[in-house]
Amino acid sequence: MQKKLNTLFNKIYKVIKYLIKVYYQIKWRFASLKIRLKLIIIIGLLFIGLFSSLSFIILQKGKQILNERLAQTCDLSLRHVSQVIKEDLLLYYDHEENESVNSEHLGHIREAIFNMANEKIEGLMYACVIDRKGNFIALVDSSRNRQNQKITARDSTLFWNLNSKLIREKDGIIEFIHPILAKANNKSPVYLGVAILGFSKSIIMQPINQATRTLLFLSFFVIIVSVFAISFVAQRMTRQIDALGRGVRKISDGDLDTDIPLLSNDELGQLAKEFNTMITHLREKLQMQKYISKLTIQMIRNGEMADLPPEGEKREVTILFTDVRNFTLLTERLGAEEIVKLINIYYDLQARIIDENNGFVDKFYGDQVMSIFIGKTQADDAIHAAVEIQKSIKLLNKKRASEGKVTLTVGCGANIGYAILGKMGSKSRLDYTVIGDVVNVASRLCSIAKPDQILTPEHMADRLNNDYPTVKLEPVMVKGKRDPVSIIEIGYEQVLIM
Repeated sequence: MQKKLNTLFNKIYKVIKYLIKVYYQIKWRFASLKIRLKLIIIIGLLFIGLFSSLSFIILQKGKQILNERLAQTCDLSLRHVSQVIKEDLLLYYDHEENESVNSEHLGHIREAIFNMANEKIEGLMYACVIDRKGNFIALVDSSRNRQNQKITARDSTLFWNLNSKLIREKDGIIEFIHPILAKANNKSPVYLGVAILGFSKSIIMQPINQATRTLLFLSFFVIIVSVFAISFVAQRMTRQIDALGRGVRKISDGDLDTDIPLLSNDELGQLAKEFNTMITHLREKLQMQKYISKLTIQMIRNGEMADLPPEGEKREVTILFTDVRNFTLLTERLGAEEIVKLINIYYDLQARIIDENNGFVDKFYGDQVMSIFIGKTQADDAIHAAVEIQKSIKLLNKKRASEGKVTLTVGCGANIGYAILGKMGSKSRLDYTVIGDVVNVASRLCSIAKPDQILTPEHMADRLNNDYPTVKLEPVMVKGKRDPVSIIEIGYEQVLIM
C-alpha cells in the first residue's frame, strides 16, 4: 500500500513539475511578444470570456424559462384531462365485464385525449391514458410506435406509487406524467391510472439550439470584428511607443538630430514630449562641451570636482602654449569669415595632436592655444605634441601653398612645474584650470618663440626621457621673476613622428 502511495505521489509531483515548466515557458514567450500583441491577446481573451459567459447564462435562462412554460402548459392540460376522464375511468373499472358499457366510457376518454392532441402543442409526439394494469386505453401517437403496447412492470410500479406529477426523459422523449387519483369517503386516494404527454426533446430544444447557433455565429462575427478593433486600438496605443523605441535606438547610435513625433495627447504623448526636451538638452550640452576644456569635462565625469577643496590643489603639470605668428597682419587682409575658417583648420590640427598625446586643451586665446599635461610622462607628452604640431603644420602649409592658399606658422613654449589646479570662477560660472608661475613662464616663452620654434626652460630637458636635439639660448626675463630664465630650443627636424 505504501509503495502504491509513493508511486502515486511521484506521478503527481512529475505532473505538477511539468505544469510549472509549461507555465514558465508560456510566461516567457508571452513576455517576449510585442505590446500590441499582448493587448490583443489579453483584451481578446477577456472579451471572449465575458461574451461566452453572458451567452451561456442567457441560453441557460432561456432553457429554464422554456421548460417552465412547457411544464405549466402540460400540467394544466393534464389536470383538465384528468378531471374530464376521472368519472369515465371509475365507471370503466366498475363495468370491466360489460364491454358495451366500457366502450362508451373508453370512447369518452379517447375523445378527451384526441381533443388534447389536436391542440397542436409544438413538439407533442403522443398523448395517452394508461390504466392501473399498465394498458394503453387511449393513445394518440404521431409516430405510431406505441400502438398496442403495454408499459413495463417497472413503469407500472412507478406510476402506481405516484402522488404528484413526474417529468422524465426517455429515448429522446420528455414525458409529462400526471397521476389520476380519486378520493372516496375520506379514505386514501385511489389510483386510477396516468395521463401522459410525450414531447420530442429535439423539437422542444429547437429554439434553444437555434439561439445557440445564432449566438455562436454572432460570437464568431463579434470576435472577428473585435480582433480588428482591438488591433486598431492597440496600434494607436503602441505607435507612440514604437516611435519612442526608434528614437532611443537612433540616440544610442549617436544621432541627436532626431525628434520623436507626438502622436497622442495621453501619457505616452507626454513622455514623447519630455523625451524631445531631453534630446534638446543633450544637443545643447554636446554643443556646450565644445566650449569647455576637456580637463573640466573629465573631472566632472570622474566625480572628482566634488572631492576637490574650493581652493584647489597644488600639482605638478606641464603647460604647452602655441601661438600663430603674424596673425594680426592676416586679420587686416582677410575677412572675418575667412579668418575664422582659417584659424579653425589649424586649431583642429593642434587639438587633435594634443589629445593624442594625453594632453588637455584648456583654452583658446584668440590665436593662441593653452594645453595641460598631467601624469608621469607629462614632459615627454608635451614636447612630443609640440614637435608633432610643428611638423604637421609644415606638411599642411606645403599642401596649402601648392594650392595657392594662405598658410600660418606657430611658435611653441612649454614649461614644467607646480601650479594650482582647481575650480576657478563664480558660483554661476566655473572652470577647471591651472594658474601659477609655470603658466606665466610657458606663455612668455611662447610669445618670444619664432615661427616653427619650440622653447622650454633648461631644467625641463632633465625631465625628458626621449633624446631631442637642443640648443641653449640667451636667458630671458619673465614678468614676476627677478632672475633671468635659462632657455633651450628643441630641435625636431630629424625626429620621426610616431
